[in-house]
Amino acid sequence: MTSVSIGLRKIMQALMVIMVILLALVLVPVLTTGCKAGVEGVTQESSRAVMDADGNIIELDSPAERIVVIAPSALEIIAGLDAMDRVVEVDSFSVESGDPLAKGFEGVGDSYGLNIEKIAGLKPDLLISLTGGSEEDYQKISELGIEVYRVININGIEGIYDEIKNISKLIGLEDRGEKLVNELKEEVEKIYSKVKDLDDADKPGVFYEMWNDPLMSAGIDTFISDLIEKSGGINILAEDNLTGWPEYSVETLIERNPDIIIAPLSLAPDPSVIINDPRFSSITAVIEGKVYTVPDNPVSRPSQNSIKALQMFSKAIHPEIFGEFEIIE
Repeated sequence: MTSVSIGLRKIMQALMVIMVILLALVLVPVLTTGCKAGVEGVTQESSRAVMDADGNIIELDSPAERIVVIAPSALEIIAGLDAMDRVVEVDSFSVESGDPLAKGFEGVGDSYGLNIEKIAGLKPDLLISLTGGSEEDYQKISELGIEVYRVININGIEGIYDEIKNISKLIGLEDRGEKLVNELKEEVEKIYSKVKDLDDADKPGVFYEMWNDPLMSAGIDTFISDLIEKSGGINILAEDNLTGWPEYSVETLIERNPDIIIAPLSLAPDPSVIINDPRFSSITAVIEGKVYTVPDNPVSRPSQNSIKALQMFSKAIHPEIFGEFEIIE
């Protein structure tokens, strides 16, 4: 072999080494980026990192062992995870209203006014709250070294799955969270599978009466509207593409003429409250007696217990499929 051949071979070997090094340098950031979890900027190693309703990343070094909960829906989820022993205090409203989960607690205010001194004395790892409220109070809580997680905005049943996963991560009970989610999904599918392929002509028009003076309802981007849809009904507010929690005129309600009216017990302890309202006398739901009242909590507190709301809505909307309506506590 000539000296020229040997020299060329050495040059080629050197080039190969350089190419391998360059390839490694390119792949390292790509592989690192590929390790990102569902929350942007959080790696899979950050197993207790979640994003709350305000877009804040909440990351705990270890599972929360002492929790103050001022969001009733989150309290129900924690109970579903069999982790009430982690809760050191709850919101004052839950205590004052006699919520069974708040039994034995004294209350530390609510999202619009917290008892900072009392919370500080409890030395919690985590405070779970609703969105909104006093930013000054939350700033004080953060300055005490307490992490604050604000429950996510839930516009459909799928959002409950995400909330259960978030809370179970924060308290280190991911396996229980996954089990709870799967159980809920199974129960939802039992109902939705029977109505999802119905023609619109076979879906009754439904009005959810949130309040009566002024008349208010639930828009198409709300959790309640998703309950109506998954129960095989059509939210009559969809015809006007209304969102949020709008006021709704009696004239429009009469014009839309819903087949079914559903309301919370806090508004109407009995369907007769709505049926006997002279403003509604010409509406089909009233004439045919298809007015139903349901307990507030399964509707207003998105959690695994919201399956009760779906079961009640489905019986009200399609009794021919799901059986006669009954209140499920």
